[in-house]
Amino acid sequence: MVSKRTVENVFIGIAIVVLALNATFKLVARAAVWRAQRRADENTLWSVDRKEVALEIDSWTRYRLDSAQEWAPLFPEGGVIHLGPERTPYTVSMMHQLRCLDVLRDQLNRPKSERSEQPTRHCLNYLRQSLYCRADLQLDPYQYPHKVNALHPHAIRRCKDWRAVYAKVEENQREYASWLEAVGNSTVARQ
Repeated sequence: MVSKRTVENVFIGIAIVVLALNATFKLVARAAVWRAQRRADENTLWSVDRKEVALEIDSWTRYRLDSAQEWAPLFPEGGVIHLGPERTPYTVSMMHQLRCLDVLRDQLNRPKSERSEQPTRHCLNYLRQSLYCRADLQLDPYQYPHKVNALHPHAIRRCKDWRAVYAKVEENQREYASWLEAVGNSTVARQ
């Protein structure tokens, strides 16, 4: 007959083997993810060289809550670009975020009975996740600029040049429009 001590030792041995396999699996998975991320970084479909610029934070009078015309140019053609030989559509993250801000602005301007929960929920979660992803460590003044005796009413932030992103998006959208025109003309010529 097998003693109680032997059974305990077998279970402990099995537990150690399972824990070792679990740890090995996690290490292998982490290495695979790291390699995939490195390959993705090396094979980036689209990149923009952006220098650093200074941005003064202040209570701008532009981009009012009730002005769709001021917000629309912030994400030209929805911020969509087309990449690769298949001309696969992508949305530039910065412009997706700006578009989401516009969705929230639009929803706030509607009477409650006309608001749509779906795009609002998507945008709030997308912006939240984008902020987590960027994990910006720059420090902001504790008090808001509109308060009396603000700590720093017009803080200067060091940012990546967003104008370079707009220029690259516009270039891609022009190239895509030319490609569509060429494809359309060649299709018409064949018929």
